[in-house]
Amino acid sequence: MKKYLTFIAVILISLSAFAFDWPQAEVTKNSFNSYFGQNRGGILSTSIIFSEPEEVKAAENGYITAIITENNDDSDFFPSTLGTAVIIAHNDELISVYGNLDAETLTLKNENEHTVDAGATIASSGNSGYQENHGNLEFKIIDAKNKSAINPIVLMPRAQEEIPLSLSGIIIVSKNNDYYDINTYKTYTSGLYKVYFKRNPVASPYKTSVSINGVIVDQLSYDMITQENNKLCIIGKKKYTDADIFPNDDLQLLGEAMFTPGRVTLGLSISDMLGNVKQLNYNIVIR
Repeated sequence: MKKYLTFIAVILISLSAFAFDWPQAEVTKNSFNSYFGQNRGGILSTSIIFSEPEEVKAAENGYITAIITENNDDSDFFPSTLGTAVIIAHNDELISVYGNLDAETLTLKNENEHTVDAGATIASSGNSGYQENHGNLEFKIIDAKNKSAINPIVLMPRAQEEIPLSLSGIIIVSKNNDYYDINTYKTYTSGLYKVYFKRNPVASPYKTSVSINGVIVDQLSYDMITQENNKLCIIGKKKYTDADIFPNDDLQLLGEAMFTPGRVTLGLSISDMLGNVKQLNYNIVIR
């Protein structure tokens, strides 16, 4: 775990020096229909989806590696649901992806080392992809070297506000898949449990954590999404798949905890990219 966290820190430090700009103008807390890491039909979303149709611009200098005009790609990071899309390669083996574009407004016609400047107009957002009938840009950044999707917000100028997060509807799930509402059940048998909260349909936390008696026992970070054995994963004390993160449409994982006998304080927290934190503490008994 420590080795992994060190690895992540090194990546993020190097990425933070490589600034991107937003591919659409005037980004605010209301600019998104869906955050990175959200539930998208039971799958972890590796994109952010904008809320309003606008002109789409290149986020950084680079060169075009692909212009997709048909739904002909089936990988997890470049799904066929992108519709008409442009893929641009940048320094440090980063790739920016612009999906759900209007093919008739594409300004880029050639691939193969055709360069593009930061801020250059690519197209208007359209209705070609997963969000058919909704002309909203789907934007993602891929780290090709480490085979992971990067949360675009990590690399972008910070918005002054984010959608306020809510920490409520806490559910404890046993290894046998028994569900317990923590406001009703205060006593548990010893064992390994997953802790969930009520999912926000648009926003997703930047970090979540679970602690026992003040000691953090699990912490999930939405810096990036990795791919292993054809499954997308968020990293905490282990790799959690989309099925772990979202057991249904209503819940999202905070983390895991091993309950051992005694009276304990279960601490839960979520935070956004700006460092705003919501916390809850519960006194429970483990038998």
